Amino acid sequence: MERPGTPAEHWSPCKYWQYDTGVPRSTECASDRLKKEQFNSTKKMKKTIQTPDFQKLAKSFDSFVKVRNYKSGKGRMYQNALTEFLAWLEETGITKIRDVSSKESIKYFEYLIARPKLRGEGTLSQKTIKFHLFVQGLFLLNLMENREIENGYYIPAYSGGIQKPRNILSVEEVKIVYQYCENDMEKALLSVAYGCGLRRSEISVLNLRDIQLNIGMLIVKSGKGSKRREVPMSDTVVKYLKNYIQNERNLKLVGKSQIEEAFFINSKGKRASGENLNEILKKMIEQTGKYELIQKDITLHCLRHSIAHHLAENNAGIDFIRNFLGHSDINTTYIYAIKNKKRKLITF
Repeated sequence: MERPGTPAEHWSPCKYWQYDTGVPRSTECASDRLKKEQFNSTKKMKKTIQTPDFQKLAKSFDSFVKVRNYKSGKGRMYQNALTEFLAWLEETGITKIRDVSSKESIKYFEYLIARPKLRGEGTLSQKTIKFHLFVQGLFLLNLMENREIENGYYIPAYSGGIQKPRNILSVEEVKIVYQYCENDMEKALLSVAYGCGLRRSEISVLNLRDIQLNIGMLIVKSGKGSKRREVPMSDTVVKYLKNYIQNERNLKLVGKSQIEEAFFINSKGKRASGENLNEILKKMIEQTGKYELIQKDITLHCLRHSIAHHLAENNAGIDFIRNFLGHSDINTTYIYAIKNKKRKLITF
Protein backbone atom coordinates (compact mmCIF):
# COMPACT_ATOMS: atom_id res chain seq x y z
CA MET A 1 0.00 0.00 0.00
CA GLU A 2 1.35 3.38 -0.97
CA ARG A 3 2.08 5.99 1.63
CA PRO A 4 0.25 9.29 1.46
CA GLY A 5 2.02 11.95 -0.53
CA THR A 6 4.09 9.59 -2.67
CA PRO A 7 1.80 8.50 -5.52
CA ALA A 8 3.85 6.20 -7.74
CA GLU A 9 1.88 7.10 -10.83
CA HIS A 10 3.05 10.70 -10.62
CA TRP A 11 6.73 9.89 -10.48
CA SER A 12 9.08 10.17 -13.42
CA PRO A 13 12.89 10.21 -13.41
CA CYS A 14 13.52 13.06 -15.74
CA LYS A 15 11.74 15.39 -18.06
CA TYR A 16 12.30 15.10 -21.79
CA TRP A 17 14.36 12.49 -23.57
CA GLN A 18 16.04 13.57 -26.80
CA TYR A 19 16.13 10.73 -29.27
CA ASP A 20 18.62 10.31 -32.08
CA THR A 21 19.42 7.90 -34.10
CA GLY A 22 45.90 -21.30 -11.95
CA VAL A 23 49.07 -22.28 -13.98
CA PRO A 24 51.40 -19.34 -14.63
CA ARG A 25 52.14 -18.73 -18.30
CA SER A 26 54.80 -16.10 -18.02
CA THR A 27 56.12 -16.71 -21.52
CA GLU A 28 52.79 -15.82 -23.14
CA CYS A 29 51.54 -12.29 -23.67
CA ALA A 30 47.93 -11.38 -22.93
CA SER A 31 46.92 -11.34 -26.60
CA ASP A 32 48.40 -14.82 -27.15
CA ARG A 33 46.45 -16.17 -24.18
CA LEU A 34 43.28 -14.53 -25.48
CA LYS A 35 43.67 -16.07 -28.92
CA LYS A 36 44.45 -19.49 -27.48
CA GLU A 37 41.41 -19.40 -25.21
CA GLN A 38 39.17 -18.36 -28.07
CA PHE A 39 40.65 -21.02 -30.36
CA ASN A 40 40.42 -23.82 -27.82
CA SER A 41 36.96 -22.71 -26.79
CA THR A 42 35.49 -22.93 -30.26
CA LYS A 43 37.57 -25.98 -31.19
CA LYS A 44 36.27 -28.12 -28.34
CA MET A 45 32.81 -26.71 -27.85
CA LYS A 46 31.94 -27.00 -31.53
CA LYS A 47 28.73 -25.08 -31.05
CA THR A 48 26.68 -24.46 -34.14
CA ILE A 49 23.72 -22.19 -34.80
CA GLN A 50 20.54 -24.03 -35.71
CA THR A 51 18.07 -21.21 -36.22
CA PRO A 52 17.91 -19.83 -39.79
CA ASP A 53 17.36 -16.27 -38.51
CA PHE A 54 20.44 -16.49 -36.31
CA GLN A 55 22.46 -17.99 -39.16
CA LYS A 56 21.52 -14.98 -41.24
CA LEU A 57 22.57 -12.59 -38.48
CA ALA A 58 25.89 -14.42 -38.07
CA LYS A 59 26.57 -14.10 -41.79
CA SER A 60 25.78 -10.39 -41.67
CA PHE A 61 28.09 -9.96 -38.67
CA ASP A 62 30.88 -11.78 -40.53
CA SER A 63 30.68 -9.16 -43.28
CA PHE A 64 30.40 -6.41 -40.68
CA VAL A 65 33.70 -7.23 -38.96
CA LYS A 66 35.51 -7.83 -42.25
CA VAL A 67 34.45 -4.49 -43.71
CA ARG A 68 35.68 -2.76 -40.56
CA ASN A 69 38.95 -4.68 -40.75
CA TYR A 70 38.78 -6.27 -37.31
CA LYS A 71 41.76 -8.58 -37.59
CA SER A 72 41.97 -11.87 -35.72
CA GLY A 73 44.88 -13.59 -37.44
CA LYS A 74 44.00 -16.82 -39.19
CA GLY A 75 41.14 -17.50 -36.80
CA ARG A 76 37.59 -16.23 -36.53
CA MET A 77 37.63 -14.88 -32.99
CA TYR A 78 34.85 -12.34 -33.48
CA GLN A 79 32.61 -14.71 -35.39
CA ASN A 80 33.22 -17.55 -32.93
CA ALA A 81 32.37 -15.36 -29.96
CA LEU A 82 29.08 -14.41 -31.59
CA THR A 83 28.35 -18.04 -32.47
CA GLU A 84 28.71 -18.96 -28.81
CA PHE A 85 26.27 -16.22 -27.82
CA LEU A 86 23.67 -17.14 -30.42
CA ALA A 87 23.99 -20.86 -29.60
CA TRP A 88 23.55 -19.98 -25.91
CA LEU A 89 20.37 -18.07 -26.77
CA GLU A 90 19.00 -21.11 -28.60
CA GLU A 91 19.77 -23.29 -25.58
CA THR A 92 17.73 -20.92 -23.41
CA GLY A 93 14.79 -21.12 -25.82
CA ILE A 94 15.27 -17.80 -27.64
CA THR A 95 15.22 -17.97 -31.43
CA LYS A 96 14.38 -14.38 -32.36
CA ILE A 97 16.83 -11.54 -31.75
CA ARG A 98 14.02 -9.14 -30.85
CA ASP A 99 13.25 -11.32 -27.83
CA VAL A 100 16.66 -10.57 -26.32
CA SER A 101 16.47 -8.13 -23.41
CA SER A 102 18.80 -6.78 -20.75
CA LYS A 103 17.83 -9.76 -18.61
CA GLU A 104 19.30 -12.23 -21.11
CA SER A 105 22.37 -10.04 -21.59
CA ILE A 106 23.13 -10.10 -17.86
CA LYS A 107 22.51 -13.86 -17.66
CA TYR A 108 24.96 -14.41 -20.53
CA PHE A 109 27.50 -12.29 -18.69
CA GLU A 110 27.07 -14.50 -15.63
CA TYR A 111 27.48 -17.54 -17.87
CA LEU A 112 30.78 -16.17 -19.20
CA ILE A 113 32.10 -15.49 -15.70
CA ALA A 114 31.28 -19.03 -14.56
CA ARG A 115 32.26 -20.86 -17.77
CA PRO A 116 35.33 -23.07 -17.29
CA LYS A 117 38.25 -23.00 -19.67
CA LEU A 118 38.27 -25.86 -22.12
CA ARG A 119 42.01 -26.22 -21.72
CA GLY A 120 43.55 -26.24 -18.29
CA GLU A 121 41.81 -25.35 -15.06
CA GLY A 122 39.82 -22.36 -13.94
CA THR A 123 37.37 -20.07 -15.67
CA LEU A 124 37.74 -17.65 -18.57
CA SER A 125 40.30 -14.90 -18.15
CA GLN A 126 39.31 -11.29 -17.63
CA LYS A 127 40.68 -10.50 -21.08
CA THR A 128 38.51 -13.12 -22.75
CA ILE A 129 35.36 -12.01 -20.95
CA LYS A 130 36.00 -8.41 -21.95
CA PHE A 131 36.51 -9.56 -25.54
CA HIS A 132 33.14 -11.33 -25.53
CA LEU A 133 31.49 -8.15 -24.23
CA PHE A 134 33.25 -6.13 -26.92
CA VAL A 135 31.88 -8.50 -29.56
CA GLN A 136 28.43 -8.02 -28.03
CA GLY A 137 28.81 -4.29 -28.60
CA LEU A 138 29.84 -4.77 -32.22
CA PHE A 139 26.94 -7.15 -32.77
CA LEU A 140 24.51 -4.61 -31.33
CA LEU A 141 25.86 -1.92 -33.64
CA ASN A 142 25.41 -4.29 -36.58
CA LEU A 143 21.82 -4.95 -35.54
CA MET A 144 21.18 -1.22 -35.26
CA GLU A 145 22.58 -0.47 -38.70
CA ASN A 146 20.43 -3.18 -40.26
CA ARG A 147 17.31 -2.24 -38.26
CA GLU A 148 17.02 -5.77 -36.93
CA ILE A 149 15.92 -4.63 -33.46
CA GLU A 150 13.51 -2.07 -32.06
CA ASN A 151 14.50 -2.17 -28.41
CA GLY A 152 18.04 -1.99 -27.10
CA TYR A 153 19.52 -3.96 -24.26
CA TYR A 154 22.14 -3.32 -21.59
CA ILE A 155 25.62 -4.83 -21.84
CA PRO A 156 27.36 -5.12 -18.44
CA ALA A 157 30.87 -3.89 -17.73
CA TYR A 158 33.58 -6.13 -16.29
CA SER A 159 36.65 -5.12 -14.34
CA GLY A 160 37.90 -8.57 -13.43
CA GLY A 161 38.31 -10.47 -10.20
CA ILE A 162 35.21 -11.98 -8.65
CA GLN A 163 33.00 -9.04 -9.55
CA LYS A 164 29.41 -9.81 -10.36
CA PRO A 165 27.17 -7.73 -12.61
CA ARG A 166 26.10 -4.59 -10.75
CA ASN A 167 22.61 -5.02 -9.36
CA ILE A 168 19.86 -2.76 -10.61
CA LEU A 169 16.32 -2.00 -9.50
CA SER A 170 13.28 -2.41 -11.67
CA VAL A 171 10.96 0.58 -12.10
CA GLU A 172 8.48 -1.05 -9.73
CA GLU A 173 11.20 -1.54 -7.11
CA VAL A 174 12.21 2.12 -7.42
CA LYS A 175 8.59 3.06 -6.74
CA ILE A 176 8.57 0.83 -3.65
CA VAL A 177 11.68 2.53 -2.26
CA TYR A 178 9.99 5.92 -2.78
CA GLN A 179 6.85 4.73 -1.02
CA TYR A 180 8.80 3.74 2.09
CA CYS A 181 10.90 6.89 2.33
CA GLU A 182 10.58 8.32 5.85
CA ASN A 183 11.74 11.90 5.28
CA ASP A 184 12.46 14.54 2.67
CA MET A 185 16.19 13.82 2.55
CA GLU A 186 15.60 10.19 1.58
CA LYS A 187 13.32 11.21 -1.28
CA ALA A 188 15.83 13.83 -2.40
CA LEU A 189 18.71 11.34 -2.32
CA LEU A 190 16.77 8.82 -4.40
CA SER A 191 15.79 11.57 -6.83
CA VAL A 192 19.38 12.72 -7.36
CA ALA A 193 20.97 9.26 -7.54
CA TYR A 194 18.29 7.62 -9.70
CA GLY A 195 16.19 10.41 -11.20
CA CYS A 196 19.28 12.41 -12.21
CA GLY A 197 21.73 9.52 -12.58
CA LEU A 198 24.57 11.12 -10.62
CA ARG A 199 27.67 9.26 -9.51
CA ARG A 200 28.28 8.90 -5.76
CA SER A 201 31.24 11.29 -5.98
CA GLU A 202 29.07 13.85 -7.79
CA ILE A 203 26.33 13.61 -5.18
CA SER A 204 28.68 14.16 -2.26
CA VAL A 205 30.14 17.38 -3.75
CA LEU A 206 26.78 18.75 -4.90
CA ASN A 207 26.09 22.26 -3.61
CA LEU A 208 22.79 24.04 -2.99
CA ARG A 209 23.43 26.51 -5.80
CA ASP A 210 23.81 23.61 -8.24
CA ILE A 211 20.08 22.87 -7.91
CA GLN A 212 18.25 25.32 -10.16
CA LEU A 213 14.63 24.66 -9.28
CA ASN A 214 13.26 27.54 -11.34
CA ILE A 215 14.40 25.99 -14.63
CA GLY A 216 14.28 22.34 -13.53
CA MET A 217 17.98 21.76 -14.05
CA LEU A 218 20.71 20.20 -11.91
CA ILE A 219 24.28 21.34 -12.62
CA VAL A 220 27.18 18.90 -12.25
CA LYS A 221 30.09 21.32 -12.22
CA SER A 222 32.91 18.81 -12.09
CA GLY A 223 31.94 15.32 -13.12
CA LYS A 224 34.27 12.50 -14.13
CA GLY A 225 37.13 13.98 -16.14
CA SER A 226 36.30 17.42 -14.68
CA LYS A 227 33.46 17.80 -17.17
CA ARG A 228 30.45 20.01 -16.54
CA ARG A 229 26.96 18.90 -17.52
CA GLU A 230 23.35 19.94 -17.05
CA VAL A 231 20.83 17.30 -16.02
CA PRO A 232 17.08 17.86 -16.56
CA MET A 233 14.77 17.22 -13.60
CA SER A 234 11.15 16.10 -13.76
CA ASP A 235 8.48 18.07 -11.92
CA THR A 236 8.35 15.34 -9.26
CA VAL A 237 12.09 15.39 -8.71
CA VAL A 238 11.94 19.20 -8.44
CA LYS A 239 9.19 18.85 -5.84
CA TYR A 240 11.16 16.41 -3.71
CA LEU A 241 14.31 18.52 -3.81
CA LYS A 242 12.37 21.68 -3.00
CA ASN A 243 10.70 20.00 -0.01
CA TYR A 244 14.07 18.86 1.30
CA ILE A 245 15.62 22.33 0.93
CA GLN A 246 12.72 24.16 2.57
CA ASN A 247 12.09 21.69 5.37
CA GLU A 248 14.62 19.14 6.56
CA ARG A 249 17.77 20.87 5.33
CA ASN A 250 16.77 24.16 6.92
CA LEU A 251 15.97 22.45 10.23
CA LYS A 252 19.46 20.90 10.35
CA LEU A 253 20.97 24.38 10.00
CA VAL A 254 18.93 26.03 12.75
CA GLY A 255 21.29 27.46 15.36
CA LYS A 256 24.36 26.99 13.18
CA SER A 257 26.40 30.15 12.73
CA GLN A 258 28.42 28.92 9.76
CA ILE A 259 26.85 28.89 6.30
CA GLU A 260 26.98 25.44 4.66
CA GLU A 261 26.91 25.32 0.86
CA ALA A 262 26.59 21.52 0.58
CA PHE A 263 23.25 20.24 -0.71
CA PHE A 264 23.19 17.06 1.36
CA ILE A 265 24.12 17.72 4.99
CA ASN A 266 24.34 15.43 8.01
CA SER A 267 22.78 15.82 11.45
CA LYS A 268 25.60 18.20 12.46
CA GLY A 269 24.82 20.53 9.58
CA LYS A 270 27.98 19.58 7.69
CA ARG A 271 28.47 18.08 4.21
CA ALA A 272 27.41 14.44 4.12
CA SER A 273 30.09 12.09 2.78
CA GLY A 274 29.51 9.55 0.02
CA GLU A 275 29.85 6.76 2.57
CA ASN A 276 27.26 8.39 4.79
CA LEU A 277 24.84 8.76 1.87
CA ASN A 278 25.32 5.11 0.91
CA GLU A 279 24.46 4.12 4.49
CA ILE A 280 21.28 6.19 4.27
CA LEU A 281 20.34 4.38 1.05
CA LYS A 282 21.01 1.01 2.71
CA LYS A 283 18.60 1.96 5.51
CA MET A 284 16.03 3.07 2.93
CA ILE A 285 16.20 -0.32 1.22
CA GLU A 286 15.93 -2.19 4.53
CA GLN A 287 12.89 -0.24 5.69
CA THR A 288 10.89 -1.55 2.70
CA GLY A 289 10.94 -4.97 4.36
CA LYS A 290 11.24 -6.57 0.91
CA TYR A 291 13.65 -9.51 1.15
CA GLU A 292 14.34 -9.72 -2.59
CA LEU A 293 15.15 -6.03 -2.71
CA ILE A 294 17.38 -6.12 0.37
CA GLN A 295 19.36 -9.07 -1.01
CA LYS A 296 20.37 -7.03 -4.06
CA ASP A 297 22.82 -4.98 -1.96
CA ILE A 298 21.95 -1.76 -3.78
CA THR A 299 24.39 1.18 -3.68
CA LEU A 300 24.12 4.71 -5.05
CA HIS A 301 25.98 3.67 -8.18
CA CYS A 302 23.50 0.82 -8.67
CA LEU A 303 20.78 3.47 -8.94
CA ARG A 304 22.79 5.18 -11.69
CA HIS A 305 23.00 1.86 -13.55
CA SER A 306 19.28 1.39 -12.99
CA ILE A 307 18.29 4.65 -14.72
CA ALA A 308 20.68 3.85 -17.58
CA HIS A 309 19.00 0.47 -17.96
CA HIS A 310 15.51 2.01 -17.90
CA LEU A 311 16.43 4.68 -20.43
CA ALA A 312 17.64 1.98 -22.81
CA GLU A 313 14.50 -0.06 -22.23
CA ASN A 314 12.48 3.01 -23.25
CA ASN A 315 14.56 3.51 -26.39
CA ALA A 316 16.39 6.68 -25.41
CA GLY A 317 19.05 7.66 -27.93
CA ILE A 318 22.74 6.96 -27.45
CA ASP A 319 23.66 10.65 -27.44
CA PHE A 320 21.07 11.51 -24.81
CA ILE A 321 22.17 8.68 -22.52
CA ARG A 322 25.82 9.63 -22.95
CA ASN A 323 25.15 13.27 -22.10
CA PHE A 324 22.74 12.45 -19.28
CA LEU A 325 25.25 10.17 -17.58
CA GLY A 326 28.26 12.34 -18.33
CA HIS A 327 30.12 9.83 -20.48
CA SER A 328 32.67 11.06 -23.00
CA ASP A 329 32.22 7.86 -25.01
CA ILE A 330 29.84 4.94 -25.17
CA ASN A 331 31.72 1.81 -24.14
CA THR A 332 30.79 -1.72 -23.14
CA THR A 333 29.10 -0.41 -20.00
CA TYR A 334 26.29 1.23 -21.93
CA ILE A 335 25.62 0.14 -25.50
CA TYR A 336 22.09 0.66 -26.66
CA ALA A 337 19.99 0.39 -29.74
CA ILE A 338 17.84 3.26 -31.05
CA LYS A 339 14.21 2.93 -32.06
CA ASN A 340 13.49 6.36 -33.49
CA LYS A 341 14.55 9.99 -33.48
CA LYS A 342 11.44 11.51 -31.94
CA ARG A 343 11.31 13.67 -28.83
CA LYS A 344 9.10 11.93 -26.33
CA LEU A 345 7.93 12.39 -22.74
CA ILE A 346 8.67 9.31 -20.67
CA THR A 347 6.95 8.58 -17.37
CA PHE A 348 7.48 5.68 -15.01
